[in-house]
Amino acid sequence: MLTWIVIMLLMGLLLLFGTDYVVANNLLNPIGIVITLICVGIGIRMAALRRKGGREKLSSRIKELEDKIKELTEGKA
Repeated sequence: MLTWIVIMLLMGLLLLFGTDYVVANNLLNPIGIVITLICVGIGIRMAALRRKGGREKLSSRIKELEDKIKELTEGKA
C-alpha cells in the first residue's frame, strides 16, 4: 500500500509542477486511470483488513466463551 501512495504522490507532483509535460505528451487520461485504480485497490484492501479484524475479535470472543463453559462444567462435576 505504501508503494501505491508513493506512486500517487509522484503523479500528483507531476500534475502540479509538470503540467506542460503532461499536456504535451497527452498523459492526463492514463494518469487519471492509474489514480482511479489505485484508489479502488486501497479501498478493497481497507475493507479486507476491516473484515479480518472483525473475524479476529469474534474468534477471541468464542475462545473466551469456550473457556467460561469449560470452567462452569468443571465446577459442576
